[in-house]
Amino acid sequence: MMDGVVIIPEVVEPDEQLPPDLVVLRRFARAMDEAVPIPGTRRRVGIDAGLSLIPGVGELAGALLSAWIVVGALRHRVPLARVARMIFYVLLDMSVGSIPVLGTIFDWLFEENVMNMNAVLRYRDRSRPPRSWREIAGAALLVFVIIIAAAVVLFAALTAAVLWLIHQR
Repeated sequence: MMDGVVIIPEVVEPDEQLPPDLVVLRRFARAMDEAVPIPGTRRRVGIDAGLSLIPGVGELAGALLSAWIVVGALRHRVPLARVARMIFYVLLDMSVGSIPVLGTIFDWLFEENVMNMNAVLRYRDRSRPPRSWREIAGAALLVFVIIIAAAVVLFAALTAAVLWLIHQR
């Protein structure tokens, strides 16, 4: 309490109180990270972990799907610093996930979609209506371009590392 003002932390609303597109995004985030329980543990895995098993394109596909939540953040006026952090999480998941074996384990443990969705729900600007798709089209395209560019750089780096290892023999 500061100067007679009580600050109450925001509570994440149930699905019935959310805009329909956020309900869909919340379900999508859970499907990406927590769709299936791992028997004998409290952990769950989702589509993102399954995609990581596809060499070469699985991580890129997962990152592009995860960008949907980032676009939702742009639509619901999440602050730019938070959106940048969300993009970082997607790129981190794609980068570390590209490492054989270690990356798959990382994908099972790092739930960036659920984290990003929680950020959207927490930091969205409830005082103004969501932006239209037309208003965010350019920014959404930029998010996808950043992810694809990072994937190209990552692929080039991994290819260079493999070629270097081959020449060391």
